[in-house]
Amino acid sequence: MQGISLRPHQVEAVDSIVEGLALPVDGTVPASGRRGQVHMSTGSGKTITAAVAALRLVPRGVVGVLVPTLDLLTQTVEAWRAVGHTAPAVAVCSLGTDPLLEALNVRCTTNPTQLALWAGGDGPLLVFATYASLSPQGLDDDQGDEETGAAPGALERALRGSYGQTMRPFDLLVVDEAHRTSGDLGKAWAAVHDQTRVPAVRRLYMTATPRLWEAAPGSAGADETGGRLVASMDDEQLYGPVLFEFGLMESVERGILARFEIDVLEIRDPQAPGPDASAEERRGRRLAALQEALLKHADASGVRSFMTFHARTLDAMSFARALPETAAELHATDPVTYPGRVGAEWLSGEHPAAHRRTVLGRFADGIDADGWVTELSVLSSCRVLGEGVDIRGKRGVGAVVFADTRSSPVDIVQIIGRGLRQDPGEGKVSRIIVPVFLEPGEDPSDMMASPSYRPLVSVLQGLRAHDERVIERMALGTTTARGKATSVVALDPVREEGDDGDGQEDDVDEDQEQSDTAPADTEDSTEDDAAGTTAGDEAGTQDDGDEEEHPGSGVPLLRFSLPRTPGVIALFLRTRVLHPDSEIWLTGYNALRHWVEEHRSAEVPLDASVELGEERITYALGAWVSEQRRAFRLGTLKAWRADLLNELGMVWSVADAGFWKNLTAARAYHAVHGTLAAPKDAMVEGVAVGQWLANLRKAGGLGKDEVRAGERRAALEAIDPEWHPGWSVEWQRHYATARSLLGEEGGLTEVLPGVLVHGCDVGAWINRQRDAATWERLLPEQRKRLEALGLTPLPAAPAKKTASTAGAFERGVLALEQYKNRTGSVTVPRAHIETVTIDGQEHGVKLGVFLTNSKTRRAKLAADKLAVLAALGLEWAA
Repeated sequence: MQGISLRPHQVEAVDSIVEGLALPVDGTVPASGRRGQVHMSTGSGKTITAAVAALRLVPRGVVGVLVPTLDLLTQTVEAWRAVGHTAPAVAVCSLGTDPLLEALNVRCTTNPTQLALWAGGDGPLLVFATYASLSPQGLDDDQGDEETGAAPGALERALRGSYGQTMRPFDLLVVDEAHRTSGDLGKAWAAVHDQTRVPAVRRLYMTATPRLWEAAPGSAGADETGGRLVASMDDEQLYGPVLFEFGLMESVERGILARFEIDVLEIRDPQAPGPDASAEERRGRRLAALQEALLKHADASGVRSFMTFHARTLDAMSFARALPETAAELHATDPVTYPGRVGAEWLSGEHPAAHRRTVLGRFADGIDADGWVTELSVLSSCRVLGEGVDIRGKRGVGAVVFADTRSSPVDIVQIIGRGLRQDPGEGKVSRIIVPVFLEPGEDPSDMMASPSYRPLVSVLQGLRAHDERVIERMALGTTTARGKATSVVALDPVREEGDDGDGQEDDVDEDQEQSDTAPADTEDSTEDDAAGTTAGDEAGTQDDGDEEEHPGSGVPLLRFSLPRTPGVIALFLRTRVLHPDSEIWLTGYNALRHWVEEHRSAEVPLDASVELGEERITYALGAWVSEQRRAFRLGTLKAWRADLLNELGMVWSVADAGFWKNLTAARAYHAVHGTLAAPKDAMVEGVAVGQWLANLRKAGGLGKDEVRAGERRAALEAIDPEWHPGWSVEWQRHYATARSLLGEEGGLTEVLPGVLVHGCDVGAWINRQRDAATWERLLPEQRKRLEALGLTPLPAAPAKKTASTAGAFERGVLALEQYKNRTGSVTVPRAHIETVTIDGQEHGVKLGVFLTNSKTRRAKLAADKLAVLAALGLEWAA
């Protein structure tokens, strides 16, 4: 292969291609041919891989190679010749007598008859073509195309036959940058999938950025495509299975591509235009501010070559032409920081191919148009240096700059790929520069909700769409008044002679509305929208060294020009990239974050408001928090939003917040008293814990929601399993106090009355419980607890009077028992009279008065009487 040595991943890829596209032993060719895909990151050597695979698969066959641009075509021809393809070659493109192609012995034509004539006969043949060869290109349609409904291009005409000449079908058709063929199946470039229009025994689709499309009937995707069919790269009927994959992060980790850092230039323009400034004035000021920021970044980072990518051709030209003057002015004021000699050039699709190659060569070697070596080289472009461009030289590409926001993940990855290519063992660190223009007074720490950071979000999301591991690992045409297109090259004040443009079509600015409504990129009507250099620049072309693993070297870094905490960056990645959310919602979340930092709590009153930014704009935070609670109750709050709010300690229910706050006080009470049987007047740290517990013991006191009530009950039982006993709280409190005292005294059972613990007369209470009459009235569980403490009942007292001789106290007790059995309560109105029957006689007992008098005189009541009353549920008698 003429000195070309494959790297290990390329060897594996070639083997996979040969195996995947091999024909059966009997040579049977499927009706649609054999098809397969290879996904390899930009700069990892797709062109060389395909060329070597072609030599092994069809060394004497007809091989076609389709590429999207003229410059990529010449670059591909060089690479295939370097690999060892010596067969006659034809280029179907508009380059004509291009000196580079002539030197490579490649003839050019756009005439289908001439192409068929040159491609006739036997023997091996190489046909290189741009996707434009699938379009009519203004040729007369003398064949008609009633079956397909689309006019055929030169390549298809030659395959059909033209004036008696018919081109041989392809034994292998290599479709480079195959993502360009996805999308609307009605566009001209989609003809490459049709076996009846472009017959091929084998099809190999190569791309770094596979595109998936979905347009099921009745779906939004179907509406966007007007009901048309679409080509998606996950459709194996069209593209075949994926034969080999080699992702971006793997390429970086294995040293094929350079490590990279994303540098965020946060720019504050000291001369920012006012609100009445025109759009052009604003763009002009931004370009000037970006120039100064890049020149300063070059000094700080040591980068000596930048490629800037613009949305408009005019901006690319203006940036390049103004930069040397800006650099000279800054160098005069600060020669230490700013470079003295800056070379700046620009390119667009309007420039001739030869001129683009010359400019790229000068830029790669760090030489300006006058032949001087520069301290800093800058190359600006618009839609011309995306796919397939491989720029190598003495200086190469140190950094790529997204001068304007990009929305297409494919464009983003292709642009980044311009800076990641490196020579074997070079150890280069490439920089991806994303300018962020801050609004006056904007706080960079509010980046999570800031519209200013949309360019950075787009780049990060583009990288994530290409390889999710990147972000996971980071989480640490102008028109005249008449509307006629004007050549931007013609507007260049220092254009070189002969640079008036050679493209058949005008360059289209990215922000100009496209007429094609297809979901895929509209195929460029010009071939002149990309540029390249030499064949010796693909991975593996001149490398005979082994591929090495670089543990940890593949971790991309995200650097900000202004100070930022790791937590803020991680939150930005989560909310704007991993789970992108609306800036409106993030504004509220950011306000709540500041509230928590200031108040140490996420409890926000309904009428609370905060001031945002240096302009102190009032924001109704309380209303926002209330809306989040409402969405949470309805089950409409997104899961990741709930997670983010929970991390701030979100209070989902005010009542819930009160419960958990009071529970802390209850826990403190239990730590001292060993029980939650607190008296109603108990206070802990300002919390009326006794009354709160009493309320919880009432019917429905834990809340109507069964799930929430269960959670609260479990929390209370975790502190004290008997927080809600089946007997009086007063008895439980005395029992817990006695248990604590007797346990501390090591088996002591006799305690004299008058021994007070936490205000409880433990001795008197124990004596009352041991009274035979009281013991009989206790529940079995109560007696069991006392026995566990070593307490037993005392001998029974003399028999009570019979019912017939019962006194006033006995009648009162009998009336209370009857009242409790009937009502379930011992709370009796003072005026209530309860009628009881004793020995057949009815007695009207003033029960309310009896209870009032007994409570008043309880200090004089005998222990056995108090025990009787306590057993009936009167807490004051316990």
